[in-house]
Formats: sequence, structure tokens, C-alpha cells
Amino acid sequence: MTTPSDEAGFSMIELMTVLIITGILFAVTVPAFRGLSGSQDLKSASKIIATQLSLAHEKAISTGTTQTVRFMANYGGTSDYHIWANNVASPSWKLPRSVTYFWGSGTQNTYRMSSDGRCLDTGMIILQNDRGDRDTVSVRYSGLVIVY
Repeated sequence: MTTPSDEAGFSMIELMTVLIITGILFAVTVPAFRGLSGSQDLKSASKIIATQLSLAHEKAISTGTTQTVRFMANYGGTSDYHIWANNVASPSWKLPRSVTYFWGSGTQNTYRMSSDGRCLDTGMIILQNDRGDRDTVSVRYSGLVIVY
């Protein structure tokens, strides 16, 4: 015959202690993962914008026509930046939800890549995430695009 103290298992106190510790760990790690995700969204958005500007630069040279890239938040409810040709925004792209434009001194919303390889405009596109971190894409008259 066995007594209650001889039975294997966990007491209610032990189970509650494990649940409380698990809850505390979960509460601490979730915000850290969200912050990491927001930071990665910002970096990837900057790199994608730089790539699209470089592709517009290359297309202008290869086709012999000026390529205009415009940056306008929620343009037509469908895009945040796009190639502007013949009064049509196509193709177009959206920024990640946690990333927005930061408009300040030196920022520009339109860049025209010319067929001779130069950019007719110079300036910066500054992106900001919901934590206030910023990334900058710089466009030079030479057509060079830099992320920093």
C-alpha cells in the first residue's frame, strides 16, 4: 500500500513556480525580438531602396531614357515609392509597416536617372522605424547610391 507522499509527480506549488518563471522569461524576450525585427526591417528597406535606385540608373543607361524614382508615402494608397513614367506609377513598392520616411534637410522625394549615367538630382532618403532608429540612402549627381 502506498501513501500520498510515496507517489511520483509534481506538487501544485512546483507547477505554479515553473509557470511563473516561464511567463517572466516570455515577457522579457518578446520585446527584444520585436526590436530586432524592426531594426532588420529598417536595414532591409534601405538596401532595397538603394538597389531600386541602382537598377533605375542602369535601366536609364541601357534604354537611353530617363528613369524617375519617386518617394511618396502611401501614394494612391498602394505604394511608398515607384518608378514614374508617362504619368503612371509602375512598378511600385511598399515600405515595411514599421518603417516610414523622415523628411528633413537634404532629403529629396524625386530622383531622375539620366541616360548618360548621371542623376539629375542629389539628396538623401532617410528612413525611420517606430523606435526612432534611422538609415540613410544617399544619391549623388554621379549616379552613385550609398547606404549609411
